[in-house]
Amino acid sequence: MAIEMIIWLVTGECNLNCIHCYASRFRGLEAMSLDDALRFIEEISDYGVEHVALTGGEPFLRRDLTEIIRAIRDHGMSCNMSTNLTFLNRGLAEFLGRYDVYLYVSLDGSRPQTYERIRGHGNWKRFMRGVKLLKEYGVSFSTVMAVCKYNYMETEDYVRLAEKIGAEGSCIIPVLPVGRAKENNVAPSREEVIHSVKVFGEACDELGYNGCIWCYTPAKLLIDSPYIYVTSGCRTDSVIDMDPAGNILLCDTLDYKIANVRSGFSNAIKEYYSNELVKKVMNPTLSEPCRSCKLRDICMGGCYARSLLLKGSLDPPDPYCPLVSKIE
Repeated sequence: MAIEMIIWLVTGECNLNCIHCYASRFRGLEAMSLDDALRFIEEISDYGVEHVALTGGEPFLRRDLTEIIRAIRDHGMSCNMSTNLTFLNRGLAEFLGRYDVYLYVSLDGSRPQTYERIRGHGNWKRFMRGVKLLKEYGVSFSTVMAVCKYNYMETEDYVRLAEKIGAEGSCIIPVLPVGRAKENNVAPSREEVIHSVKVFGEACDELGYNGCIWCYTPAKLLIDSPYIYVTSGCRTDSVIDMDPAGNILLCDTLDYKIANVRSGFSNAIKEYYSNELVKKVMNPTLSEPCRSCKLRDICMGGCYARSLLLKGSLDPPDPYCPLVSKIE
């Protein structure tokens, strides 16, 4: 199997309490020790993994984070990290620049009022202070907006702000109804997601600015732009998610633990690929509109987590697909 990337939640702890956080479920979960983490890094390098994406929680809260990053880079793998940026200091910024770690920084609004409604009072200034440090130490970054009911109408201004503060690109990802997003009922509707995607694409086109859409492959049916990249691959064997305790998950938004890497990465991967749920996800039975869709071999039915959370089934189609709305 050709695993290209591992998305690793290195900690469930966070210094913020965002109203839409899916990872709040991992708070209090004991993370792998440094020894286990270093062994894991060596094993995935030997296996042929090329890239590690670190996320959380807030990764900067892990005290041995620099040792983990150093090991990843020393083993020849590339590394990016998702962060709220409010915990960044000069020492960490210098380290990230030296080890060429690419950052995805959370910017959930084009205005301080929207951002702080989602991420808490006083954090806008901390975020902007972090951006200043990244630029000072030459750390490359993109912004990420988690699209919810409170910010879906701001994607145009969000793109303009991302360009203004020096981000290499801007990303959006629809919030799923899980964790605090479910508790606070802030996940967007299908119509709100479709609106945000269209406006996002128009803004990137107008500026000639790079944009990326995560976890919504049907976006390819809504926009056709040389500036927009739409991620895919969650229904393939190229990407796997892992929680802080070393559990390989069906998806980091779903509470399905398939295997644990503490038994050895190769053993865990064998267990993962033999799991019936994983087989079901990777080999979906496509009904209409998926069967006749031009994206069928790329999208493969879209986000199975969204299907499970909204329909109670892993089966396609993605309930937020615009073709589904036309059929309905």
